[in-house]
This record gives sequence, structure tokens and C-alpha cells, in this order.
Amino acid sequence: MPDDIGSCRLDQCAHVSAEKILNQEALRAGGIDAEQPVLIILAAGKGTRFGLAPKCVQPVCGVPLARHSVDAFRTFSTSQVICLVGYRFPEVVAALGDDNIYVRSENPTGGTAFAAYEAFSVAELRQANPLLIITMGDRIVTTAIFQRLVETQSLGPREADLTFLSAIYEPPKNRGKGRVVRDEQGKIVRIIEQRDIEVISAGPERQTLLATTEGNCPLYAIRAATLQHYLSRLDNNNAQRQYYFTDIVEEIHRDGGDIRTITTTLSDPDYDLLCSDVTRPIDLALLEGILSSTKTALSHPTVPMGEVVQSITNQRPAGQIASIAAQLEELFNAATWENLGFQDDWPIGIGISGGRLRIAFMHPDMGRFYGPAWQMPIGAQDEEGREQIAVLIQSASDGKIRLHPTNPQFREKLNYVPADEESMYPGNEVADWYSYEGFGTRMAENLLLSLGYFTEQELQARREKGQPLPPSSLWVSNSMRRPFSLIGNAIASMRTLREGNLGAKAQTFLGRDGFRGLNVMSTGSIPQGGFSSSSAVTVAVKNAINSLFDLGIHPDMLVHLACQAEYGTGVRAGALDQATEQKGRPCEGALISSNPRENYRIIGTYPVPAHRFRVLFPYSVDRDREAWNWSFGTYAATGEPGRLTAAEMRKMTGKSSELAAILTRLPLDTDLFQPLEKDLVRRGTLSEDNCKWVYDFLKQLPLSVTQSALRERIYGNREWYIEQLMEINKCSARSATQITDTTLDALFAGWRDPSFPRATPAGTVVDLGAPLRAMVGYLFGEVAKNCYLIHHPNEWIEYVSRSQWGDRCFDIEAVALPSRDQMMGEMAWEKGVSGPRLMDKWLRRFGAVPFDYNLGLDDESLSTSNPRPLHLVQGTNFFRGLALIDLAEVMLKRAFGDRAVAVRVNAAGQGDYFQVHVDGNIVEAEEVKQFIRTAFYRRFGLEPEQEFVEPHPGGGAVGVRLNRFDELPELILELRGHAQRGSLTNGVPVRP
Repeated sequence: MPDDIGSCRLDQCAHVSAEKILNQEALRAGGIDAEQPVLIILAAGKGTRFGLAPKCVQPVCGVPLARHSVDAFRTFSTSQVICLVGYRFPEVVAALGDDNIYVRSENPTGGTAFAAYEAFSVAELRQANPLLIITMGDRIVTTAIFQRLVETQSLGPREADLTFLSAIYEPPKNRGKGRVVRDEQGKIVRIIEQRDIEVISAGPERQTLLATTEGNCPLYAIRAATLQHYLSRLDNNNAQRQYYFTDIVEEIHRDGGDIRTITTTLSDPDYDLLCSDVTRPIDLALLEGILSSTKTALSHPTVPMGEVVQSITNQRPAGQIASIAAQLEELFNAATWENLGFQDDWPIGIGISGGRLRIAFMHPDMGRFYGPAWQMPIGAQDEEGREQIAVLIQSASDGKIRLHPTNPQFREKLNYVPADEESMYPGNEVADWYSYEGFGTRMAENLLLSLGYFTEQELQARREKGQPLPPSSLWVSNSMRRPFSLIGNAIASMRTLREGNLGAKAQTFLGRDGFRGLNVMSTGSIPQGGFSSSSAVTVAVKNAINSLFDLGIHPDMLVHLACQAEYGTGVRAGALDQATEQKGRPCEGALISSNPRENYRIIGTYPVPAHRFRVLFPYSVDRDREAWNWSFGTYAATGEPGRLTAAEMRKMTGKSSELAAILTRLPLDTDLFQPLEKDLVRRGTLSEDNCKWVYDFLKQLPLSVTQSALRERIYGNREWYIEQLMEINKCSARSATQITDTTLDALFAGWRDPSFPRATPAGTVVDLGAPLRAMVGYLFGEVAKNCYLIHHPNEWIEYVSRSQWGDRCFDIEAVALPSRDQMMGEMAWEKGVSGPRLMDKWLRRFGAVPFDYNLGLDDESLSTSNPRPLHLVQGTNFFRGLALIDLAEVMLKRAFGDRAVAVRVNAAGQGDYFQVHVDGNIVEAEEVKQFIRTAFYRRFGLEPEQEFVEPHPGGGAVGVRLNRFDELPELILELRGHAQRGSLTNGVPVRP
């Protein structure tokens, strides 16, 4: 047939025949498997600049060019490879090997569609209708890209009609590329070749096409029957008089078909390899250089089992490894026995994250303060322990996100939420933590409503009608950190990735078009208070998703996204927790910066005097559900004038330093801890100048201010904030305005005006409004007290106690309490009273008065020529304490002495576990435990599931991918062997 075949339909000009198959025996030996993708390589061309040898067999790193793609595909699929050959085909067959099926093209210059159509000479393609992967013989494709292409094609209840690889080519490199044309909704319309753009008359259309940077990077996935249908309709009415494979894109679009893409950009490690054009001999040398320098694996994209094991076991205590193996076995058995829908031959992502122990610095990781915390990751001590979260995730195609917790307390009446729930897809306007907060909160509420929880409006309506209320465990306001809320926010926050190749990957697998559901299993039970159990769930889920879809999100970015997700569950902090969980190392108490601009840098590692001091974690009450009842009137069960709920209190305090920074017009590139770090870290105390700077700053803040007055003052700085964003963050005026309005609105969301009583020498007073100076003063005082503690460990008990002042609700004189012996039994005046009412009686009987959080913070005290050193400041408060813990503190100090024990709220405070620090030189920890059991737990009717938590070292979070679910037993055996060999140091209890 002549090269110029005229203008006609392809099915009239090209012919398929079994006679074109050069090696029938290869086809007979392997056959075509309908369930396995088949690779078609178009390798019929000549390559005029390469001498006599065809381009597709030119050696690259000693291997024929097209063979690289064959080998990469072979590690992904055991199915057939069909090569379309033409020019000097005997040499091509000999070079590429006898394990392929070769079809000889009768017109090597007829175009890519012509050669692809001839592949149907293999009749089994029409009969079996497998998924076809089509690539060119002059390009190298990696296994990872083959796998990603197939996964993208297969996502959802029905696979796409076509999926192809595109690339972002910056001008002038886009010249010569077929331009990808999209409509206003971003859907693919067509691909138009460079030659056809050039024949368009000069005008806007031509200029737009020439400037388009997204171009075709020829690699396609399409069903055999679909391909044959659309190829047969093509003609060669174009500038090159060839049959373009890319013309099927427009035809599929016209028929309303589903066209998907995966896109590679400059930030992609595979970019240079995938976009290498081999048109000249020098290009072969360049390609060899890329292959030599790239870290891309041309073979299996799944990490070998040994590397998976290494990823999990690296720097992790042997006891924790044994526990992880047991957890994975528990998940595998549950999935198998309960038939939970996990497919044996589908890949899975595994995410593991322990909690964290905060040794000191309870609340300074607030936005714009960004103080440090001294903490380390924790995990299980041995095989029986479950103090870390383990998550399995696998793609699903049923349109649901299903959750299967092995722990019954995390199960819901329904075990799924819809994958296409509109509230789970953030719009383009949701671009940072602040704009995410409102979105994530609404999404969490919607998810909980769909699971049968009750809104505040529904509860109020029942109250007004005198109807009984559902259990508080079913109130939305008390349940924002239930697993579905955490998982939903983990996924949604990853959807805010939109830029570059990372964004393209995230949108491909998690976006509206590609996401069709997930199967999620979880196990583990980190204690529910102050050990970041919810953070661990978020981090584990993100690691599992990152690994399953091979997104390549850096650990620092995972920390950022986890913090963003936390904003959607009512916590405006957490950077330190996620950073410790994600990147921490066992047995190291690291002082970690909470500043996201510093990527949570380790400021220093300091020894803990564990030989002398021990930390116990007793339980008080559930933080959100029960704390109000044990607060002696400090918190409200639900919103009421003057009293905030515990969740509202956290919203208010969590925004205090941001409000202060705006009020004082602190430049956006400066944070409140920065000026103090050098002094505090180096010597544990502040210089006179720095101390004066802190007090001058505090004097600019109101002692108490209503929300409306504060809003007015904050919005008075709106133009300044916009200018700061434009100057420092290089935002456009429009973007800066949008960010400013979103940020300022978010600062007032979720809390109302409080009223706080405080006892002063002149009598009890009540402050109406937010005590901003006390809250920000707390942050300064907390870092000062704890940096002093690091440098003066012999004063441990005193400075832990001083730190607790900032979370105190009530002052109680320890000497007024009964003796230790009396407290170990029931006293006559206690009879007939129990629970919170008994606590209230204790507080009234022994003279509890509201703590004076403004003590020493008035203008006069802050302006003296010889002010009190910051680590000795007497006032300040972060309003995260609990009256019950105040009482526990004085009971312990009365029983064992001021110098023997200290009490500290733990992390978020307001209940859950709290800290008891014990000086072993004075009292035995077991004596303290027994006193707590009898005088505290039994007296007030507290029955914690776990009396005390004593955390153990654990490794940082990890995510791994297994190519198949049924490889999990092998991984479990490997982990067990590793743990039994004791190749890592066994974990020891963390003290403190």
C-alpha cells in the first residue's frame, strides 16, 4: 500500500489479518487474559536521523530503547506485549526479544492510529476485550506510571472510556506537542496537534492553543472494544494526512464518554524521563544521563517486602514491632472472617501512628505564638499492648467510605458515609488552615448527622418541648472527634492539594472524578486524653492514603495537612503533636518548634531526670461530655449566657495569640516566641530587655474585652493585614483581601462572650468578656517556666506546680484539708452525697475561691522598674483546667507534701488523663497510686477503664503500600521474626 493513502475512513484503508502476526507461537503459548492489561507498543517507524538501525532498538544504558518499557510492564502485569513493527522489522524482533507478539504494519508512516488499528490482527483482543495500554517505541515508561494509569482508569463504579498521560510543558518546550484542550469545567475536549494549530488563521483561537502548556505525552489506557470502535471511524483529514490516535479523544468527548488524565509536571521525579523526546542521536545520551541519575524504579513500583519491613521497624522498639504485627494480624483476620470487602489482589495502604507524650510545655503551640514543646512519640510496650493506631485502606468502587474499627467503642450504627458527599469536597476558596476550619467543621457536623447524632438546635427544641434528651454521647458538639469525622477531615484536607504534580495526583485519586470510595479498617486504642489519640488516627489515615496512591507527600507536608484536618474537628493547634507523631524518635525528649515555617524543627534534645522523677497519668472525666459537670460552674453543658462549653473555651483560647498579634500589628513574618527563644533555650531565663518587651506587649492587650469590642478593634487593622499579606506573602490585592476576611472571620467563630469570676484581696469580681491579657500572658509564662525547668531539673516539682497555675480554676489551701489518713476513708459529713455534688461540697467546705488570673498583670505591676521575672509570674491562665483536678492537686500535696508531688493538666486539659509528677527521693510512686485509687477514684465514684497510663517509647508514624492484600500474612511473619530477634533496643517505660 502506498504511503499516501488518501482521505478515507481508517477501517476502509487499514486491514487486520492473522497473517500479519510474525510469531504465532508466542500468541499460542500465552493467550490473552481478559482480566490482565495488555501492552501495545507502536514501534513501526524508522527514525531518519539514527542511521540504518530503527530508533526503537537504539541502546540506552545497554538495553534497546523500547525494551525498557517492556521490562517495566512485565513487573506490573503477566499479560502479553504486542509490538507493531515495520521498518527493518527482523532487527526489531531480534533486539526486543521473543517474549512479545509482533504484528507487522503494512504502512509504518500511516500514523499512530493506523498502527494501533492493526493490532487487532490479534483476534483475541476483540474476543477477550482486555484493557489495552498503548505506548510508543521511542519512550520509556516506568512501572509506577503503568500502574497509576491503570488505577486511574479503573477507579469508580465503572472504568473510564479513556485515560491518558499529559504533561505540563513550559514554553517553548510545548512547541510540537499535541495540546490538550479542556472546557470551562476542566473536562477534556480534544487534543490538537502542532501542525494543525499552525494552519488555523491568526487570531485568539490560534494564540490560545499555541500558549497552552498541557500537552499529550503519548500513553493511553482503553478497552479493546472501545478502541476498535473509535479507531474505525477516524479519517486522515489533517495537516499531515495521517491517522492520529489522539483524534479518538474528541470522538469520545462528543459521545459523552468519561476521559481521565494523569499529569506529570516539572516537580515529578519521572518528568524528565516521561517527556524525553528521542529525535536526534544526542537525545540518547541525554536519556542515558536521566536514567543514570534518576531514582525512579523502572521495575516494580511496590517497595520490596524487605524494605516495607525496614520502613516499619526502623528506630522502633522491639516490643512495639511485636504489637504492630499482632494488630495487622487482627485486621487481616477480621477482614477475612467477616468478609469486609477487601480484594486479595488489590493493593492496600498501611498507616501506623502512636500518640505522643508531652513532658512539658502544655499549650504554647498556638498560631502566631508558636512556642515549643518537650515531647516524644509513644507506642505499645509489648505484643499485648495496643497503644498505637494501625490502619488498612483499600480503594473501593461502591461509592462509600466504609469504616470497620475492631474496637467496638469506635463503631457507629452505620458503617459508611457516601463517598460523593458534597460537604467533603473543599472548593478552591478553601486554601489554608483558617478557611479550612469552617469547611471542616461543617463537614464533620454533616457526617455526624448522617450517622444519627443530634445538633444543638434539635436538642434545644427538645428542651423547649420538655422532651427527654438523647445521651450526651450522641450530641454533635460532644462528638466532633469521632472516627468518621477524623477520617473525613483527613481525606478532605488532602483534597486541598491542587498545585503541581502533587496536586494533580491528589485530585486524580481523591478528587470528584476519580474517587469512588475506600475501605478502612482500624485498630488500636491510645488513651483518650492528652496523648493525641485523635491526632494519631488522622496521621495514620494520611500515611495510609499517601502510600496507597503513591502520592509522594513529604512528612513535613503531612504534618501541615494533619494540622489543617484538626482545625475541622475543633482544635486550633496540634502542630507539635503531629510533628512528634510523624517524625519523632523513641527515647528522645525533643524540644520541638511548633512554627510551620520552620517545619517543626528540633530546637534541642534534653535529658530527663527519670532516675528521680516519675510521671503517672490518672484519669479524671471525659473532656467534652462530662467536664462541665465537674467544673464547679466553670463550664456549661451547652451554650448559655456567660458560661462557655469546654469546646467553646478551646476555640477562644486557641485564637488568643493571633488576636493579640493583630491588635499590636506584629508583622506577619514575626511570631511571639521568636524574640525569646535564644535567651530561654540557652540559659532558661530572660534578659531584662526581653522581659520588659514581654510586659510592654502585654500592656497593649485588654485585661477583659467583649467579642463585639474586640471584633471592632481587629477589623480596624484590616487594611494593615491586607498590606502585610501583599508585602510579606507576595499576594495580589484580591487574594490578600480574601485571605484577610476569611482569617478575621475565623478568629471569632465558635465562641461567645464569657464571664469569669476571680478572687482578689478586695473581694470576688466578675470579668465580662475575653481575658485576653491573661491568656497571652499564660503562653509567655508557660515557655518561661518550662525552659527554666529544663535548666534546673532539681526544681522539677516546684516548676511543674508553677506551670499548673496557668490552668487553675480555683485556689484551695492544702493545709485546710483533712489528713492523709482521714482522706483514705469516708468522713461523716460526706455521707449521702456522691459524684460531682460531693466534689462541690469539698470545694465549698474547704474554701475554694476562683483563681485570680490577672494577679500581677495590671498595668502598674507590669510597669515597675524592677518587674518580677517572667518565670515567677503569678497570674495568667489558659482556661483549660478543671475544678476536679485542682482538688486532686491539693489532696495529693496535703497527703505527701508540697515538695513530693506536683499535678499538671495534660495537653488539651479540661479532663481526661492528667499528670502526677512524683519525686522518688521523697515518696514511692506506688504509695501515690494507692492514695489516688482510694481517696480520689473511690471517693468521687470515678471508674476509669484504665486506672493509670504509663507510656512507653514508640517510633514515628509510617505509611507503606503492599501490592496485594494477601501479602499481609507474609509481612506479619517478617515483623514477628524481626521483633523476636531483638534487633532493636527493647522499649523501657518513659519516666517522666
